[in-house]
Order: sequence, then C-alpha cells, then structure tokens
Amino acid sequence: MAISLDRVGEQIKKFRELRNYTQEYMASKLEMSTAGYGKIERNEVEITLQKLQKIADILNTTIQDILGFEDSFVFNNREVYHSYIGSNFVNSQEIKDLYEKRLADKDQEIARLQKLLEMCLQSKI
Repeated sequence: MAISLDRVGEQIKKFRELRNYTQEYMASKLEMSTAGYGKIERNEVEITLQKLQKIADILNTTIQDILGFEDSFVFNNREVYHSYIGSNFVNSQEIKDLYEKRLADKDQEIARLQKLLEMCLQSKI
C-alpha cells in the first residue's frame, strides 16, 4: 500500500539533513539509485509504508515523527529561547500551556496516524 501524503518527501529530507546524511548515503542504505531516492524527497513518487519504515529506521526515528515533524520547533528555537528564557523571568504558566498544547497536538497526530494505518490495513485485505 502506497502512502500519498503531500509532504512526506519534504519531511524525510528535513530529517536527513538534521542527521547530516547525504542523499547518496540514504540511497545506498535503501539499495536504490540516488536519483530514485531524490524523487522520494521531491514527492515525485509515492512511497510504500515498508519503504517509509526503512527510511525511518535509517534515520533512527519513527514514521510518526517523520509525518508529524514541525521544523519550526527545531529551526526557530532561538526565538523560543529569547521569548521564554531570554527575559529576566520565566513565565512557567506559559511554558506549561505550550507543553500541554504540544501534548494535545501529539495525541491528535497519533489518532490521525492510527486512522491512516487502519485504512491502509483495510485496503490491503
């Protein structure tokens, strides 16, 4: 069963770059051509669940993390740092609220992915 999510390739690319892996490295681990791997990152081909799992394994992460990755939490940390810690005080309630929102977002993403997985499994039967 192929997964046709609009941004999965972009998400994979972000994870790969964070790990400092090259496309050549990923392609060799997946036993495919670099050009073929590049098509995955550019969303030019659909990716199977099995291939996505292999990619997640190589990147030492999970499918859920790849699909739910928000680069703003990685690349905008300086702003978060200055808004919460860079001031003279830390507003613990704001941090708690932000943390609880992230937990709620995580729960929503898990539910969405479970539905997606169920749909994949049902269509395979």
